[in-house]
Formats: sequence, structure tokens, C-alpha cells
Amino acid sequence: MSRTFARLIIVFVCASCVALEVEAAPGGPINYADPPQGVFIDDWMSIELLGNKAGYLHTEVSRTGDMIDTTYLASLVIGRMAQPVTMNQLQTTREKLDGTPVDFAYQMDASVQKLRLQGVIADGKVAILSDQFGATVRNEYSFPEGALMTWGTLLASERHGYEPGTSYKVDVYLPEMAADTALRMDVKIEAKEQIQIGDQPVDAIRSRQVVKLPGIATGIETLAWTDEHGTILRTESNMMGLKLVMARCTKDEALAEFTPPEFFVPTMVKVDRPIDRERTKSIDYILRPRDARLGLPQLPETGMQHVVSREDDAVHLTVRRIDREPLRKLPAREYGDEWRPYLAPNPIINSDDPAVTELAAKAKGDVAGPYAVADRLRRFVTDYVNDKNLDVGFASASEVCRTRSGDCTEHAVLLAALGRACGIPTRVAVGLIYVPRFGADRDVFGFHMWTQFRIGEQWVDFDAAQEESDCNPTHIAFSTSSLHNMGMGQMVFQLANVIGNLKIDVQSDDAESDKPVTTAPAE
Repeated sequence: MSRTFARLIIVFVCASCVALEVEAAPGGPINYADPPQGVFIDDWMSIELLGNKAGYLHTEVSRTGDMIDTTYLASLVIGRMAQPVTMNQLQTTREKLDGTPVDFAYQMDASVQKLRLQGVIADGKVAILSDQFGATVRNEYSFPEGALMTWGTLLASERHGYEPGTSYKVDVYLPEMAADTALRMDVKIEAKEQIQIGDQPVDAIRSRQVVKLPGIATGIETLAWTDEHGTILRTESNMMGLKLVMARCTKDEALAEFTPPEFFVPTMVKVDRPIDRERTKSIDYILRPRDARLGLPQLPETGMQHVVSREDDAVHLTVRRIDREPLRKLPAREYGDEWRPYLAPNPIINSDDPAVTELAAKAKGDVAGPYAVADRLRRFVTDYVNDKNLDVGFASASEVCRTRSGDCTEHAVLLAALGRACGIPTRVAVGLIYVPRFGADRDVFGFHMWTQFRIGEQWVDFDAAQEESDCNPTHIAFSTSSLHNMGMGQMVFQLANVIGNLKIDVQSDDAESDKPVTTAPAE
């Protein structure tokens, strides 16, 4: 699943630039009330992970008439057991001179088929079109009132100024994070100090930004150093347990070749005992952050997973296999409007693609009942994705349907799409699973994605990548999403302070017991 987390990082990189104010042009201040026509910002920044170069960010801002166009190109290359993983994201926004957002475009190059999105903002609504394989999906949302995009955020920072002690809040709209919600950015200008840029000491102003998604307690904190005109010199963030640094540089420095840093191995979580995945029916865990200041997110309650207790620095969690026999007897049911996000197509789980609906009918065959259908679909996807590799990014169900390749994310989104095409609500879960051996490491938990079906009154886990309908209790879910609004924001904020910052104590398991296990409390 390293490609998925690479995508989360690259989304965060572009989000950081909006949250940290667009860099002003070198050589002097800009008249933000009346910037010059044409390109007036053309800046480059290097991206570092774990102290090693991992890519670059290119920002260009131009004016045409009374419209401001901003373009971000972020390129990231990381390693997974010495295998390079490349991600590119191109994002453009168009805003009026006063900061009113007008439209945007977004392209993610993470797999065979590029994901392209276009959005238009008007009359309090945002309409987003996605295009893949000649099919266009249109989704419309209410635009968050008062939310700003790139140029508007920069105008807000200029209006408040850079005097130490200044603090303010801005609502920022980042469609790649959440299509229907604004992020809240808290900004505090802290102090003037000297920093090192290359070999030279430079006078700078340090600020601190905390970006949060509504409904999620944890936020992403970033330190930024700017000059007196707001030009960003350096940023530092703790992203997914890895120190992420962006530093101002020349174009040649940004584009220079480098050896990608290893990403996946540092995200594994070591435990002090082996777990019998086949026999174990129930496991009690204590989860703790290594850095207590960052805390842990609220974990979802599902058919398997129950939060027993939560303290400031620990979560007591029980995960147990579900008794599947009662589920087999449940009939099909109708679902009201509240289930629409889990039944409707979206740019990733595009269940209305004719190729996907045809595949769903073939996979379902003549079975009846929601559990029997889900089990049949899971078995089908496990075999259907026959090129199991790490060369694919976070591909859509349409792409997986045609290429039959990918890792856990591709299995998860295809299974979710087939379920929706058969009329069953589905969502994806992101979290951890136990791996007895990974490279030279033993007894570790690695990050993973799987699928959940709504069966009866609970969410039931199915893992096509791991060939499991009766999922073992080493599946620990940290986030779930319908992906109706592209869902990346929820995943980013739920996991940003977890990866690389987690300790897992396996308190007990019942591998020696054959006692049947009943279902856990439903969500």
C-alpha cells in the first residue's frame, strides 16, 4: 500500500502550499491589490523525506485581466524495498482578483490511467467532473461558505501581516482533500530568527499552521519560515511519522537527479510476539503514540472492532472475528437516502461504468442474500486481479476492471464498486494488518486497505487482497470512507499522526480457544 501513502503525502504537499501562503516573487514585494499581468510568481522548492531529497514542487502564478491562475506541479519519488515509486500531481486554480474562487483542475499521475478532475464554482455550488476511459462522472456539492483557495488564502495572509504575535483563522477549500468541506487553518506568527539556507544565514519569520478537517480531532502542524514579504524559505512537517521538509531552491536544484529515500520499511510497526492469523479469533490491543503530544485519532466502531476504553495516551481496542452464520440468513433490503454516499458512484469507486456493472453481474452469478453476494464478489476479485504488483497507484475501479493489476488499494476499490453495482452499500477501510515477515523484519504490522459491506446492522470486513471473507482480527481500522468526496482528506488527517508514531501491545489473543465469538457492537 506504499503507493496509496505516497499519494497522501503528495496531496499533503500541495495542501501545505495553500495553507502556508503562496510564495511571493523573489526580489521584492508584490502589490497584491494590483499584481502585474502575466506570470509574476515562478518558484521552485525541493521536497525532502528523512533528510533525503524525494522530489520537488513548482509554483507558478499569473494574471490575465482580472483573473489569477495558480499552478502547482508536485513530483515525488520514494522507495519501497529499493523499488522506486513515482507520483506526479498537477493542480490549477482560477480565482478573481479579490480572491473569489471560480474553477480548478486536478490531475493525478499515479497509475496507468491518469485521474483527471475539473471543478466549477458558481451560485454556492461546486460541480466536479471526472473523466476516465471516455466516461464522465458529474458530482455536485454545496460550496463551503466563505472558503478560499490559493490566491484568496494569500490575500488573507497579506491582510493580517507577518508581525510576531499575530494569529488568525482561514477556511481553505482543497478539493483533492475533501470536495464538500473546507479545512480550518489556524495561523500564528511566532518570532523573528535566523535560519540557514544553503551556506548562508538568512533573517526569517517563523509561523506555525495547524490544518484540521471538521469532525477529526487531530490536525497537521507545519512550521514555516518566510522573509518579510511572505516569501517562503523553508517548511517542516511531521507527515506520517516522517519529517517532511520543503526548501526554496533553483530550478536546476529541483530537477537534479537523486536516490529515492526508503519509505515503506520505516512505517512498519513492530510487535513483541507472533500471531497465529489462521486460528486467532479475538485480540485485545493497547495502542499508544510514541509522541504523546500528537495523540491518536478516534477509531471507527465496526462489526469486528470495538473501542473498549480511551485515555489521553492509550486506546484499548478489541478486534474479533464475526460469527458469519447469522449473516448468511439475512435477506436483501432497501436502503434510504442516508446510504447514498455508500451506493453512488464516484471518481474512484465508479460503479456505474458499464464495464464494471457487467463485471459485477458476471461475478455475482445467481447467488442471493447480501452476505452470499459479498463473499462471491470477494472471491472473484481475489482471482480477477491477477497481476498483483506495486507498480499501480491508487487506481479507480474502472481502471482495475480493465488492467486487472494492482495491490491492496486496487483490490479494495474494485470490490467496493462491484458491491455497489449489486445494490449493497460499501466503503473502504484503511489501517493495519499483521505480517509475520517483511524483508528482514518479523512480527510487524503494515498499513493496508480493504473493503467493508453493510450487511444487516453492521459493517462487515472483506479483504480481497488477503483472500479473506472471514477477516482475521489483525485488521485494525483507523479510517473508513465512502470516497464520495474523493476521501483523501479524511485518510490524511486520520493517519498523519499515526504512521511512524504508533506502538502496539498485543495484550491477549485466543488462538488456543475454539469458543465461538459473537458479533461486536455495530456502528
